[in-house]
Amino acid sequence: MHGNRKLPRSIREEVAHLELQLQVLEIIDEILSGTAACEADARSSLRWYVSANPGQPQRALLMHMMSIQRSDHT
Repeated sequence: MHGNRKLPRSIREEVAHLELQLQVLEIIDEILSGTAACEADARSSLRWYVSANPGQPQRALLMHMMSIQRSDHT
């Protein structure tokens, strides 16, 4: 056994991952291209999470959504 060695993804898993990543990038692009003044804070938040999570758009979007949800409950 070699400890934390990752198993390689199958081609099907890799394609599914890339499809998900593309969908997330499209969502991020749609949000960031908005112009509504009432959504400026959300766009700023999302930009921050994207820059804080380079190469991880899924994580950036998830963290952004969680921060929005938390602020809605306070």
